[in-house]
Amino acid sequence: MLVSLLTSCSLFFMHSVRADSVRADTVRMKDVMVIGDTWLDNRADVSVPTTTLDAQMLSRIAPVAITDALPLIPGAFARDYGGVGGLKTFSMRGGSSSQSLVVVDGARLSSAQTGTVDLSLIPARLISSMRVVRGGASALYGANAVNGVLDLSLRTDARSSVRAYALAGSFNEWRIGAGATTSDDNVSISFDVDRLGTAGSFPFTLNEFGTTYEINRTNSDARSTSGVMRLTVNDAALTVIGRTSERGVPGSVVQGSVTNARARFADDDVLAIASIPLRLIDNVPLVVTSTLRWLDQHYTDPEATLLGPSGIDARTIQHDVTFGVATHELTYGPAVSTTRVELGYADLSGDEVLDQSGAVVTRRSIAVATDWTIRDVVVDDLDVRAALRFDAFSDVGTALSPMLAVDYPLGGMLRGSWSYNFRPPTFAELYVLNYGTRSLVPERSHTVNLGYAVPITSWLSCDVDGFWMSTSNLIVSVPVSPLLTTAQNVGRAITYGAELMLRASAFDDRLRAQWSYTRQSVLDATGRPGIDGTMIPYAVPELSSIMVHWSDALTQSGAMWNVGATWSYTSYRYAQAGGTYASLLQPFAVTSVHGGVDVRGGNTVVHLRAQCDNLFDAEYAVIRGFPMPGRSVRVTASLEVAP
Repeated sequence: MLVSLLTSCSLFFMHSVRADSVRADTVRMKDVMVIGDTWLDNRADVSVPTTTLDAQMLSRIAPVAITDALPLIPGAFARDYGGVGGLKTFSMRGGSSSQSLVVVDGARLSSAQTGTVDLSLIPARLISSMRVVRGGASALYGANAVNGVLDLSLRTDARSSVRAYALAGSFNEWRIGAGATTSDDNVSISFDVDRLGTAGSFPFTLNEFGTTYEINRTNSDARSTSGVMRLTVNDAALTVIGRTSERGVPGSVVQGSVTNARARFADDDVLAIASIPLRLIDNVPLVVTSTLRWLDQHYTDPEATLLGPSGIDARTIQHDVTFGVATHELTYGPAVSTTRVELGYADLSGDEVLDQSGAVVTRRSIAVATDWTIRDVVVDDLDVRAALRFDAFSDVGTALSPMLAVDYPLGGMLRGSWSYNFRPPTFAELYVLNYGTRSLVPERSHTVNLGYAVPITSWLSCDVDGFWMSTSNLIVSVPVSPLLTTAQNVGRAITYGAELMLRASAFDDRLRAQWSYTRQSVLDATGRPGIDGTMIPYAVPELSSIMVHWSDALTQSGAMWNVGATWSYTSYRYAQAGGTYASLLQPFAVTSVHGGVDVRGGNTVVHLRAQCDNLFDAEYAVIRGFPMPGRSVRVTASLEVAP
């Protein structure tokens, strides 16, 4: 299957492609005013709340994992199941991880199977920038973009070079990587390979029926290999991303036992992305895009004998194919438009997957989307943006997703938007044996946002947003017996809150600082007795972070040194519906520090860095029953040579 997939991709590519061509998302954000430098105002769009960490900023903070950078995003929350090998998912504004979309170079990583993405296995060093759309964006991105979008861009190298990377850390963590780029005229080929491993054993404190013990985390080891290959020819590009991993599945630690003590999970994932800019008609630029994905996952747990004496041994295989054609930024007087048509196909097969037609389920889709920005409406400088997307699915019906946004320069930039967003039920929620419910309907959400971005001084900027959301047809797991739960549509959730971000740049950009703060309320409005009006599980009422980073020249030779610190705070939250004290999780704050030096000599650059995470050795859990590691140290070194 893998050979067939790559062969199909190569045949598609031979008609042409390029590294920086238009992304596969429905709409490109418009360029706007710049306040000072890109750190003080690096938004890609003023009408939709967006936070960007560009290549320069990611290079300065050098996160090892993508989740290390998420505290800098207002409203973002990473559900971390503990340790390097633990599951890590992304969500926005108190929603679930399946309500926030993850894309890389325009291709969807959020799968039709579960709707979520494990960010722990995506090497941050392969990412050049992160853009987070805060709030609903289904009119722009389609399914799952209910509460936000994490838009990742892969690193590209315009010049020929070879590079190597190594990391050693606490709790037997290690990472190694290598890559190369060769570029000649209109053809460029590059690849990067990254390998990580950890024994996953770290000490934590357990209170066992009133007695405190210190034990080690077990079954949380992990091995993963990731690779990216990119080929560009003229204005066309083919990117192939692959990953294979095998790890333990550390279960929750509860009174008297540690669950999933022998559970294992392995997956193989290949994603190919092709884009071809064409101009078949004069003055009508077209972009043809296609993605192919093959995902093979295998889960075993010999101790899960409730469903059979042999435990669980389940394997699923998923295929995803998309093909789209878009007109890009056509101009009609004061209006600029983008229109896209996209076809999709996904299937899932496995022992635990069951439909009336057998053990293979399929989903076919078609989408038509258009986005219009009209400038100087009624009065000068008032811009109106209208987007509309229609999706039709073979198994869950249709969805119409509109968006209307305005922005107006008033000292800074005043913006407002309304959108109607959707999330279709996943294959797991529809078809998995003893859990799926075939009658589920998509979640729908109204989102209203009002924001203001203003340059306070030449070195300080402020970005503030207030938001309100109403989500209907919530899909949740509902217990139907002491042993089984099923997916059901249960009603509504009401969300409202505010996000604040202050950014500073001083001393000729040697100093950068940021403070972000989120206050929100995510309430159950399903009408269920004892649950209605309480906080949605794992919705965090308060999030805050402070980042300070200094970079300066070490000598006249061009060497640079840098130091930085990040502090993040997560307030209380509830692990179960109903908001009972027994399910209350305590707030926690984590501090991390780092320092490094970059040495340049001729065509060679050497990066050395040391960092300490959880500096004050806080004991905490993001998810109930999943303890997080204490103080840990990482040392990294990388080398790049450009002949």
